[in-house]
Amino acid sequence: MCRRQMKKFLLSLISLLFLTTAVFPQEVIKREFRGSWIATVSRIDWPSSTNPTLQKEQLVDMLDELKESGINVVVFQVRPESDALYYSEIEPWSYWLTGSQGGAPSPYYDPLEFAVQEVHKRGMELHAWFNPYRVKVSSSTYPFAPNHVSNKHPEWVLSIGSDTVLDPGIADVRDYIITIISDVVTRYDIDGVHMDDYFYPWAGITNEDAQTFANDPRGFNNIADWRRDNVNLLIEGIHSAINSIKPHVKFGMSPFGIWKSGTPPGISGTSAYSHPLYCDAVAWMNGEYIDYLAPQLYWPFGGAQDYGLLLPWWASVMNGRHLYPGQAAYRVSNWSAAEIPNQIKLNRQTDGVKGSIFFSTRSIFSNPKGLQDSLKENYFKYKALLPSFDWKDQIFPNPPENLRFERVPGTGYADLMWDEPLEASDGDKGSWFVVYKGDAPFIDEIDKDDPKKIADITGEMSITPKQDESLNGSVYFSVTSLDRNHNESFLGTSVQVTPPQVPQLAFPADNAENQPDNANLEWNYAVHSSSYDLQISSDQDFENVVVSKSNLRDTSSAITELAGQQTYYWRVKAHNPAGSSDFSESRSFKTGFPVAPLLAFPSDETVNAPTSLELGWHKVEGAVSYRIQLARSLSILPETIVVDSSGLTDTTFYAEGLQINTIYSWHVSAYNEYGKSLWSTDYKFLTDDQVDVDDEFSIYSFKLEQNYPNPFNPATTIKFYIPQTQNVSLKVYDVLGREVRTLVNGTMSIGEHNVEFNAEGLPSGIYIYILRADSKVLTNKMMLLK
Repeated sequence: MCRRQMKKFLLSLISLLFLTTAVFPQEVIKREFRGSWIATVSRIDWPSSTNPTLQKEQLVDMLDELKESGINVVVFQVRPESDALYYSEIEPWSYWLTGSQGGAPSPYYDPLEFAVQEVHKRGMELHAWFNPYRVKVSSSTYPFAPNHVSNKHPEWVLSIGSDTVLDPGIADVRDYIITIISDVVTRYDIDGVHMDDYFYPWAGITNEDAQTFANDPRGFNNIADWRRDNVNLLIEGIHSAINSIKPHVKFGMSPFGIWKSGTPPGISGTSAYSHPLYCDAVAWMNGEYIDYLAPQLYWPFGGAQDYGLLLPWWASVMNGRHLYPGQAAYRVSNWSAAEIPNQIKLNRQTDGVKGSIFFSTRSIFSNPKGLQDSLKENYFKYKALLPSFDWKDQIFPNPPENLRFERVPGTGYADLMWDEPLEASDGDKGSWFVVYKGDAPFIDEIDKDDPKKIADITGEMSITPKQDESLNGSVYFSVTSLDRNHNESFLGTSVQVTPPQVPQLAFPADNAENQPDNANLEWNYAVHSSSYDLQISSDQDFENVVVSKSNLRDTSSAITELAGQQTYYWRVKAHNPAGSSDFSESRSFKTGFPVAPLLAFPSDETVNAPTSLELGWHKVEGAVSYRIQLARSLSILPETIVVDSSGLTDTTFYAEGLQINTIYSWHVSAYNEYGKSLWSTDYKFLTDDQVDVDDEFSIYSFKLEQNYPNPFNPATTIKFYIPQTQNVSLKVYDVLGREVRTLVNGTMSIGEHNVEFNAEGLPSGIYIYILRADSKVLTNKMMLLK
């Protein structure tokens, strides 16, 4: 280590010592890289289904949740096994996407194109994550497509233990990988290229590449140096290719977190530099081949892989490149709840560290030790711009034009909107927009220095700002532009928003009669309204509100599930970011459809019912027909309905051919020209099982009770009930999700069951017991305390 690096490292250690002996209020950061890996190999994070519609829905939900958690960069795995989660004429569609390598999504869509669009809408960046050499993971047993590289070029493939990789020493392999990445950079609007620690395989290469070395040593006598140079040549080649195609695209690497065992002093473990990975990240920084480094520092403070030693050391060798350490969200359940917060604090205290990346997204969402809550409510509470890179574009964009808060044409609500900025001198018009909110006009550039004033960062030309009760009365907005290097424009003009006017009700008229079962309530647009609240009550003082809808964006709402022949009262309130209006004056209406029928026979929870029987209900005044549903279950669900008959004019229905010893549920609704009533109360009956049945234990819900005693040592009893004879399993798991005992697995009869769990030989701790019966699942926890 050179003297300059050593000095920087020692200063970082002094900062760490200060961190551990003082309590700091958390600094609010305006610029910080807050990344999360979305792993697609083995469907670790996404997708959980091969259905394209579900895939898109799941990805949108994930991106929304990531943004809510303060994440501003998505590192999206697009090439896990020399395959593609995007359209490629070079490599096959990924098995993990479609369930068949080479098979395109059906109905067709391009996941990478879709992901880029959705990420950019949310004001975030997408870095496409490639695994450069991996041919397949050890667990993959599916057939490879004909155009998979292992079939097209078997001479390029090395099998090392359980790992199968492309040979990094072959020049054609390097060119092939560069071609793959160049293709994506050219065709997709990605913000970064990212690769992780799968270089030479973890299984440990021995002499498998000896012939490659002999064929092309390039002047090297030492095979270890040659292997490192193979990787370095690839990294340098990718860097050159990206800069020649789209210089704004960042290039980041995520190597294993220990460069060399013993560096810095006190660190021991596998060396990325030597066997088995041959990965020299310091050389990449010295050669300026990458824009950022994300070493996988997946360890806590203390021990032989001390985060508190490794982070400052990496910061000292960055050569001006950005450092975003990889942080192990997936290990938090085994650590103190303070571990990740303390790591974030050290990140922010250390020069050269400009953010971090979490592995992985699902781990964040599981909220281990409250990690996600901590990010939302504390460390990432305020939105952050991304750091800019000094060696990339330094021409600032212009601010947006024509900022305004007005009604969106063709709708019943107002949004904050703006027009595209004028071109900057480099032709850039801005890619994202930062919306600032405050209680006074934004007139000075210093006004945008406070991250607490950032209301949103978006890739769209409008937003619906949230209401801020602390600024109730009058709110000001100003918007800046960000270019692809996240240079921020100066502030544009400010716009003032005042609370909305009171809405005026429009339809139906006051005291309207005979409203249908899908009544549509309408009101006029209230000036400056962003959303509305609707209340419907059975009394004019609104003490018994039966319908309450909020955040309505339109000026109408269809209402169902009201009672028949009933008078209701309704009113509307408007909201916008500056506050709320008063409620409108109320109006009343009366429903014209029938009241719900009253069931007559057999009585509710009848037992020993015959398998053919008559079901009856009382006549409803004004009804012209009825509909009956009969379900083979305790609840009437679409998948359990065995009879659904409508247009009945009598008040009885004969059901026959029912199963013995089975619980049935049924209900009835009434119809007239104004629609259908609510369903009657559900009745249940149990058919005869042709043996004596104890009435007290005839009708059961599916139920799992708390074990007793609890805590226990070493034995406890678990009680559960099942509503019919069926297949049941009862299993016990530890907190890591590992099954430790199967207590029940087979057919059990209707009624109450008590099962003993003896935990002899198991350690103290929390255990989870899960009861499954057909599609139903119940879960509970218990504590073994020795």
